[in-house]
Amino acid sequence: MGIRILLVDDHELVRQGIAEMLSAETDLDVVGQAGTVARALVLARQIEADVAVLDVRMPDGNGLDLCRELLVRVPGLRCLVLTSDDGSRADAITAGASGFVLKQVLGMTLVDAVRAVAAGGSHLDAESRPEHEHR
Repeated sequence: MGIRILLVDDHELVRQGIAEMLSAETDLDVVGQAGTVARALVLARQIEADVAVLDVRMPDGNGLDLCRELLVRVPGLRCLVLTSDDGSRADAITAGASGFVLKQVLGMTLVDAVRAVAAGGSHLDAESRPEHEHR
């Protein structure tokens, strides 16, 4: 059985593109998609996702609050924040996210991040680290 993913992004084209890219991997399966926080909360109770990939900016809330809520409501679920806002990294970690990836990453970076988070690890996109942390 592959890694089951709940994908939450308010931009339909972005969401569909990410879903298509992730689903192209034999071990990844996007089992639910939502464009709002409210829809994500409903879906999270209906599907058994391993990883929730969450955008930060949502029309009816934000992905960081959603992350906190999902971690309470869905035992075992792990969250990966995917955003264009580099400044959200510390907030994502504080919210309980296991990973943080900027939207401008290469596709395989996102795929690797999903796999790492699903395996119980963490992933902080190297592009989002402060310059002094690069090695």
